[in-house]
Amino acid sequence: MSFYDRTVAELPDLLRVRIKVVPDCAALNRLVAQEFGDLLAAATAEGRLLTAICPVGPLDYRFFVAEVLRRGLSCRNLRTINMDEYLDGQDRMIPVSHPLSFRRFMDETFFALLPADLRPLPENILFPEPDAPERITELVDEIGGADVCWGGFGITGHVAFNDPPAMLGEPEDLASFRACRTRKLTISPMSTAQMLMGGTNGNAEILPTRAVTIGMHELLKSKRYHCTFMRNWHAGLWRRAFLGPVTPTFPGSLLQEHPNLAITMTELAAAPPLVHTAQATGEKKTE
Repeated sequence: MSFYDRTVAELPDLLRVRIKVVPDCAALNRLVAQEFGDLLAAATAEGRLLTAICPVGPLDYRFFVAEVLRRGLSCRNLRTINMDEYLDGQDRMIPVSHPLSFRRFMDETFFALLPADLRPLPENILFPEPDAPERITELVDEIGGADVCWGGFGITGHVAFNDPPAMLGEPEDLASFRACRTRKLTISPMSTAQMLMGGTNGNAEILPTRAVTIGMHELLKSKRYHCTFMRNWHAGLWRRAFLGPVTPTFPGSLLQEHPNLAITMTELAAAPPLVHTAQATGEKKTE
């Protein structure tokens, strides 16, 4: 039996106990938001900052806002480190006005939705800086790793913009990839194609080709790593990552080594991947 055919119930015990399967994206976001609320409440009670590495794409941060308001919490004790941001032709961050700006996304779906007195302090909303990417590495090393990192995988198995190093012209051995730090890079053609299909609906001109991204070193150093999967094509990716070999040719596989890994997926992503000769149109089928 191929590992692509295995159901969650058929997984090895050590992997299966890390996985939660939920009905849909709303249930997934509620679960992650509850985890966020629990971590934030604990950090606040202890008088310390909660440091979270945040992605753009896998999560709907409006559920975080609802959790904060429902529980009477405050994000004054929250420090966010975003995984990445697009760069323009001069290797500067794209402007916040750009439709694909991750800074814009975080503000519109999270920070600006909170009352002003409950928002994180501006100095605690961090993005990798193209002119000083080492600052993220230094911070993560100084605090001994973020408290939590949420994230999914791209089509290449990439985590943040850490595509397989052979696609980026970077050292291909496992040790070098495991140790790669926050840096600027050219996004791989496969990851660009994924965004064209799922993010811009074929509009290639609007897509930046460069990005600044947090590295595998900083990601793997997180004290807790929570992977989320909700798309139909995630069905094959998580199986390859967690049932295949640990290899830089599929970056997500390195998370097999993480000592505190949680995995949440929708029923769609949990199902064994189906193979179709004809490509889907994206329309919902009706009987």
